[in-house]
Amino acid sequence: MHLRGIALASIFGAVSLPAHAQYEQQLGPLAGAVKQQMLEGWTAGVQDGWFTLHNANKADSEQTLYMNVGPAPESGRVTDVNVVVKSPNPKASIGVALSNRANKSLCLLELTADKNTLLFCLQGKDRRDIAALPNVAKLDGTDRIRVVELPGAARFIVNGQQIGDVSNEPATGAELGIMAYDVGTFGVADFKITMTGGQSAAAPAAGTLPARGGNAGGGTAQKPQAQAPAAGQGGGDYNPALPGEGPYPRFGGDTMRIVSVYIGIMRSIFMHEFGHALIGELELPSTGAEEDAVDIYSALQIVEPTMYPSDNKEVNTMAQDAAKYAALQWYYSGKVAERRGADASSAWQDEHTGDLKRFRNMLCIMYGGNPAVFESIAKHVGLEDRTRARCADEFNKQNRAWNKILAPHTRVGTWTPEGQQPANAPGAPVKVVFQPSKRKIGNLFANNLSEAISNNIKLLGERYVLPRPVNVVFKDCGQLNAWYSPREGSITMCYELIENIAVMISDIEMGTVGGEVAQAGAAPGSAAPRQQPAQPGQGLPASAIDELKDFGVPATTMLFTAPYKGPTPNKIYRAQVITTADLVGMIKKDKNLLIVDTSGLRDTVPIGYPLTDAGSDGSVTDHLQQGFDAWLLKNNGGDRKAPVVVLGAGMNDRSAYNAALRAGTLGWTVYWYRGGVEAWVANGLPTTSSMPKK
Repeated sequence: MHLRGIALASIFGAVSLPAHAQYEQQLGPLAGAVKQQMLEGWTAGVQDGWFTLHNANKADSEQTLYMNVGPAPESGRVTDVNVVVKSPNPKASIGVALSNRANKSLCLLELTADKNTLLFCLQGKDRRDIAALPNVAKLDGTDRIRVVELPGAARFIVNGQQIGDVSNEPATGAELGIMAYDVGTFGVADFKITMTGGQSAAAPAAGTLPARGGNAGGGTAQKPQAQAPAAGQGGGDYNPALPGEGPYPRFGGDTMRIVSVYIGIMRSIFMHEFGHALIGELELPSTGAEEDAVDIYSALQIVEPTMYPSDNKEVNTMAQDAAKYAALQWYYSGKVAERRGADASSAWQDEHTGDLKRFRNMLCIMYGGNPAVFESIAKHVGLEDRTRARCADEFNKQNRAWNKILAPHTRVGTWTPEGQQPANAPGAPVKVVFQPSKRKIGNLFANNLSEAISNNIKLLGERYVLPRPVNVVFKDCGQLNAWYSPREGSITMCYELIENIAVMISDIEMGTVGGEVAQAGAAPGSAAPRQQPAQPGQGLPASAIDELKDFGVPATTMLFTAPYKGPTPNKIYRAQVITTADLVGMIKKDKNLLIVDTSGLRDTVPIGYPLTDAGSDGSVTDHLQQGFDAWLLKNNGGDRKAPVVVLGAGMNDRSAYNAALRAGTLGWTVYWYRGGVEAWVANGLPTTSSMPKK
């Protein structure tokens, strides 16, 4: 396989992503069932982060989405899903079902539109009611159903409350899915199946489930609308969610887009570092700034697959989109830096060119090599006609220069006719290792993309005659970085950097916050609940902690003195106290929002700007006050009506109170996020750091 032209086919044609379909972000492994199993009269779509099933007028109609899961393993299996229903019929329902259609058996846990929670099993026409509990379901967008399975047994849980157990039912150990019943709109989100790998707090211990015929659910049995499995083909292959911590931007569940974004990010970073490696290992001359030179090398390598397409249209589309994202990341990061008011006074000392200039240089090379592919981006970002006119020349000059410099170290071949080394010239290989990660994005690469990427990167060792092995390691680094080490002859690719850039792109293009759908109310480590599909803009659930708790500290117009540690008031003069739910909504709706973080912590909320000095003591008439006002004017574009949010480490960080009081005294529209980073994390929302230069 050659590098030029169809080289990326080894990546785009061989990747193995987690279960995918159009609705993968909401339905996970169940997404593949949608097209196969939709009934006439029902429609599917996505609204406000939910996968929605809608039935306009077919009363007593039932829509099921099933997948084959087989028997639960000895260690257990957990199904978890966020559901909601809106219907004029109080008996309309949505739920999770275990089914064995061959045996005409079903066990169903459903939530009805009148807030009843029902659990029953069917065997043919025979029905056994297990539990009927009122008001367990809230129907406010936060309801979660969990089904914990062991071989031959299952426990059904709603909002953390055990509803009932079944065992030795023919319905277990075959199919599992979602069932919606009657007229209305039914929402599903964050459907996932995981293997427990051991005993969990919610999982029943082996042997503790009741025998067949038992009723462990409690409550008075009521007779809901009888439901049985609908006809249709099973669909979707079981594939657990990505292991690890942190966000996983999924870009609407579109596999082509997911691959394009992540491969584009990876190639932009890697080819930049490999350019450094070529200069270091081959002792190449670099008469200009090396960082700029390897940016150009990276751009040339990234545009190549778009210039020499394969016969596979899907592969070509992904290669083109990956190339676009490789360049766009610099445009986005440059614009984010502009908005944050990046300090230009010291930028001139950085060995890297500014992000927007880097973007211009890379885009011009790509546009010059393939104008048709990059025309849309050039127009979108306003690349001037006079610049475009020079790009073909820039591409040709840089392409000739790099080919000439590398020719003495390049093996001759069909796709490298300029090479001056024989095809069988001895040389050292490029080796690639993907280490396991603690992050979801790291495991996406380590578990799903590693083989294809490794094979592609190793081809560089076949193209160039290297004096010693170049070792490429993808790993958790504890920092946002990537680098070439001339001493070791190695390239280190940090999963954290790829994750950080993917989150930035997702937040800009998909409207996410920290790479995920921005919702509060989820416990740490759990998936965030969604808004009701029929009521966009509905208020978010309460915070995971009491962010308005009264510590008995009165509000004051005086600044708290250092060290700014201690309980804070739950009210403030000249500002407004907001909670996590309020802040999430503001981030989504207001593009001019400025968030100031006085905590001094490494991580902050998305688009938060660290400014510890703003929370200093003193007085609201001191010199710091004037400097703070000037800083706000600079970073808010001079608009005093633009909102300012101030936050600190948590409810015991008084520096944020000081900063909010200072800004409010200056006449700004100020919101004090009292819960701070502590509440943000407690609600399961991701933090972010500013992206450093590579």
